[in-house]
Amino acid sequence: MKNGFALVGAGLFGERHAQAYSRHPLVDFKYVCDLDEARAKRISETYGAGKYTTDLNEVLADPDVVAVSIATPDHAHRAATLAAIAAGKHILVEKPLATTVEDAEAMIDAARKAGVKLMVDFHNRANPPMVAARDAVARGDIGRPSYVYARLSNTVAVPQDMLKWSSNSSALWFLGSHMIDVVGWILDDKPVRAYVVSRDGVLKDLGVDAPDFHVATVEYAKGTVAVFEHAWILPRTYNTVKDLKLEFLGSKGAINIDGSHNRTMELYTSEKGTFPDMLVPPFGPHLTGFVLDAVVHFVEAVLHDKPVLATGEDGLANTRIISALIDAARLGQPVQLAV
Repeated sequence: MKNGFALVGAGLFGERHAQAYSRHPLVDFKYVCDLDEARAKRISETYGAGKYTTDLNEVLADPDVVAVSIATPDHAHRAATLAAIAAGKHILVEKPLATTVEDAEAMIDAARKAGVKLMVDFHNRANPPMVAARDAVARGDIGRPSYVYARLSNTVAVPQDMLKWSSNSSALWFLGSHMIDVVGWILDDKPVRAYVVSRDGVLKDLGVDAPDFHVATVEYAKGTVAVFEHAWILPRTYNTVKDLKLEFLGSKGAINIDGSHNRTMELYTSEKGTFPDMLVPPFGPHLTGFVLDAVVHFVEAVLHDKPVLATGEDGLANTRIISALIDAARLGQPVQLAV
């Protein structure tokens, strides 16, 4: 059985893929590929990849590579994905699948014709509180879901310092893609109508050409109404780099999720107080954390021919929704969501 895996894009989240591949007992982690040779070398050496390169063609020409993670910036998934599909490789693409519907459709069509697996890394589908919420809704624990509040925002350090390509994205693409996917997944429902407000100015004054925030009111087919709030302008002094809250109100009960200030651990230094994330990062030498779990879903799908955690079609639906939300903010009026 060939079990060679490669990483394309060794940035902020690509490193998580490298961690997962380096720790999985069935994976031969063969390549790290990045346009920044020094970064490719550092990630390769840190996580024990066989080689590092700046040449995607070198990776795709290797017959021992059966699958590739595409963790390039949000807007730069299409070219690398299509090249890997053309080479017959299975693909794990970071979310969002694409930032245009045209790009997403092209990737899905190519994967379907080539007969390869295409998974989108919506890793919150492996996040324990999200999984528990989905199970609770499915069991009817809260009755009929009526209202959802979803908030996932970052401090300004993320678009200004951590993402060099933030002007080609937004909090809606970078963060909203997660919450829009996981809320629909938990509800087992599709959005049909939305009204969105967005503003800019704070980030532009800091040299980042992206909206400060989006707030969307979304109606679902079964009657649930959800409010999504996604901002990139939380202050740097915030005690977590992200703020994640999720609330479901139903006819018989409620679910509240705190994914950032859950106080599993509190750390106070002379500079500030923080709530270290206990769910995301791996601890010790083993596979831990739901972000790595999502990559393991991909490994098992490839090596054991199992279903992927989130399909290309799931990614396309997500891209269509976010594109429509951006149109709604621009138009200043409700839009229908045909997903």
